[in-house]
Amino acid sequence: MDGARPRPADVVAVLVAAGLTLTTGSAGPLLPILLAAALPVVWMRRAPLTVAWIAAGTAVALPALCVLAPSAVPPLYEVLVWPPSCPFAVYAAMRFAAERQRRTLRWLPVITIALAVLLLAEWPAAAPLVLRTEVAIALAVLYGLYAEVRARLDRALEERAERVERERLAGEIHDVVTHRVSRMVLQAGALADATADERGRVAADELRTTAFEVLDELRHMVALLRRGTGEGFDLGLPLPDLRSVISESARAGVPVKLVVSGTPVPVSGAVGRTAYRVVQDALANVCDYAPGTDARVEVRYLPGVVRISVSHKPPDEGLGQEDAGGLHDVRQWVELAGGTLKAGPVEDGGFHVEAVLPTSPP
Repeated sequence: MDGARPRPADVVAVLVAAGLTLTTGSAGPLLPILLAAALPVVWMRRAPLTVAWIAAGTAVALPALCVLAPSAVPPLYEVLVWPPSCPFAVYAAMRFAAERQRRTLRWLPVITIALAVLLLAEWPAAAPLVLRTEVAIALAVLYGLYAEVRARLDRALEERAERVERERLAGEIHDVVTHRVSRMVLQAGALADATADERGRVAADELRTTAFEVLDELRHMVALLRRGTGEGFDLGLPLPDLRSVISESARAGVPVKLVVSGTPVPVSGAVGRTAYRVVQDALANVCDYAPGTDARVEVRYLPGVVRISVSHKPPDEGLGQEDAGGLHDVRQWVELAGGTLKAGPVEDGGFHVEAVLPTSPP
């Protein structure tokens, strides 16, 4: 099994099995043999099938003794169940068998015990024993299966609770820490552009690069916490799912059509995060300057690059047209990821944002 250590309940099971053995009325060398057969019950968590097969061997021994050495057989009408360890061995096989053994292997010793006990039906005095034992086997099977299902359900609930806790931690990291580090990156970039001092510019560039690396590690940590849920910006994965930001835009009054062409390929965490940011900020601008218009998001995979474009139809009258300068922060993100960004109005009066990002490290 899994190397589980015996527990106090297992010791109690051994004592009960030994007590049932003493009630059989066995004498001579048969008694220590039966007591020795009850002892392995203490390891029913570690080796459940071994315990079950020992009980099955004991069950087969009684019909054989009835034929070969009737004088050594205890009075069958006085025996409560046979073998005395039968209920615990059957329960162990049902409850603690390994996953790969649950389909067939765990049932073999149980069936062997049941058939061996049925052989005793040839002796009239054994009829009550056969009935009691078969009922005990059935009850032990049912309780073992119930306990197994209950244990799997408990494990599933624990895993779900852990997953929810990981999601909560990932959300806090994403909403608080990464947001503030993102501001550090942008402020360092603005400082590098604004300062005239060369040393100050170099220091600002180094600060921006370091903060960007920290942000990438934080994003990777968030992805590890969210692994298995399909979320996050893990390294070496395709672009993140854009449906969530598109749904948010639709709820804000801007219907969006998503078009994906080409064969998706893995990208770095920086590219995945930047692509998501481009779409998110571009759609936010549409919601601010052209609510109610139709937008289009296109993701096109090309050799070595991925092209993300966001465009929309002309806004309604009386609304202002967004300015490409408002995407300054996004442009910095794209450049840090090794890509380029173009943004501006189109001939029909709409607006078009296009980012080209590398699918391999820049």
